[in-house]
Amino acid sequence: MGMARAVETNVLVVDDSSVVRRLIKEHLEDYNYRVLLARDGAEALELYRSQDVHVVITDLEMPRMNGLELCWLIRADDDQHRTFTILMTTDADSQRRIEAFDAGADEFLIKPIDLPMLRARVRAGERITRTHRAMANLLNTDYLTGVMNRRHFMERLERAYDESVRHGAPLAVAMFDIDHFKTINDTHGHSNGDLALKRFAENSAALVPEGGFLGRLGGEEFGMVLPADDLAATIAQLERIRESTAALTAVRADGGCFGFTVSVGVCPTQGAESAVAVLARADEALYFAKRNGRNRTVVCGAEGVVLKARFHVM
Repeated sequence: MGMARAVETNVLVVDDSSVVRRLIKEHLEDYNYRVLLARDGAEALELYRSQDVHVVITDLEMPRMNGLELCWLIRADDDQHRTFTILMTTDADSQRRIEAFDAGADEFLIKPIDLPMLRARVRAGERITRTHRAMANLLNTDYLTGVMNRRHFMERLERAYDESVRHGAPLAVAMFDIDHFKTINDTHGHSNGDLALKRFAENSAALVPEGGFLGRLGGEEFGMVLPADDLAATIAQLERIRESTAALTAVRADGGCFGFTVSVGVCPTQGAESAVAVLARADEALYFAKRNGRNRTVVCGAEGVVLKARFHVM
């Protein structure tokens, strides 16, 4: 049996032979890998898009979608190379190898598979993907708060908007701005202004609903994308973030404390022509909140009544 891993590695095994799937699964599980199974490329692609897969081991010839197509689609989704792909085939022709690498495969093995050699290639792929993931996290993360940086947030927003339009799943985009942030810096010092940003990000990240994400857009501004099947519930969640922010206490190095509030602007994606347009309308709602007393949530383009004393509909 292999040594336990500090971090679980997910391996997706794709082959139309149940015997091959079982042999590889049992061998890798003996070395503490978590193994997912698929019978063809189409089934594998669904699993890949719903799971965090580190290594894909796929046969070349399969029904519905072959291994070359699968490798190509994985690489199209995975521009940061977070997944290592190994393609297996009985065909040792060099042209097949060229086609595999052109499709985005990282490794090529000839059947029948030497299981210890396969495991060695999986270990190599594991090391490579963990390095790529660490680098991607550095590129995608705001250094101060630990949430997404602006570039990564905008990329995720574009993808989420496109999927929302394609599948008809409503979303909402919210923008947050810490109130009187310049006064916090002037009164308590810039290091404590940073502390306020970190406290807000930590609190808000814990309240992001499933399917949502949070990023720092710059300065004291943050953005969040949330599912909005029930807009009233989405607004209630944003109100929880606003209210819990007002209850936060930031403790300075000298032991002194200060609090702060946040203004929120939110816009549903329905009817918007682009992700950028939704963000711009959320920004308009945020500006309205700042101009009309701060520490409140304003919804742009929604119909409804005032639900709370500090809730407004533009």
